[in-house]
Amino acid sequence: MDEASVDECRRRMGHLAGELSRTQRALRATLRLKRTLMHTTQSYVPELSDKSVMQRGYVAGARASKGSDTREWGGRVALWGVLPLWRAAPPPDTVLAQRPPVPADCWPFSGSQGEVVIELSRKARLSQLSVEHVRPDTARSAPKNFVVYSILDNTTRVESARGAYTYNRPAKQYFPLTARIPVRRVAFTVLSNQGNERYTCLYRIHLYGTLETNQNISS
Repeated sequence: MDEASVDECRRRMGHLAGELSRTQRALRATLRLKRTLMHTTQSYVPELSDKSVMQRGYVAGARASKGSDTREWGGRVALWGVLPLWRAAPPPDTVLAQRPPVPADCWPFSGSQGEVVIELSRKARLSQLSVEHVRPDTARSAPKNFVVYSILDNTTRVESARGAYTYNRPAKQYFPLTARIPVRRVAFTVLSNQGNERYTCLYRIHLYGTLETNQNISS
């Protein structure tokens, strides 16, 4: 092997070593994130089961995605920046889960402002929304002020609610939605949280209303 080949081999090995070092740092950051989420959310004391969920008209079959200007806290960890290993944080769909939330079972985004967009299986006339967090009396990462937008087919946004999730009320809080037009997408936009400057945790966001029955398949 000539000297040029040896130098090229050394260069590649150095590059791989650097990538491995960055991946190790990302993994350590992931572990710190999980520990931080556990500490800031404290412990969870389950409430009595919500027996009125069916009467409220819970809308199932939805999916969630982050807003275009929102940056996830954690994201994905990848080996050498190419091969995905695992998510450093739960995905946005976590907010739609029906299981009782426990510490760290949330979708976190960076900073105190962000957005999650919820897409329904088909159009619905929505009447209210619920926001739930674990131990809202102690968690500074919980959302505070927010706006809910109904998104029309032409992407026009219609403000449907403006409210505040408060720490001195039950962990699950309900808010009426005023725009009763049939929509398929809703944006939950957080304007502030309870004081955590680094990230905000969204545990559960559920929509309630009536699904439209006479729709075209393509709608």
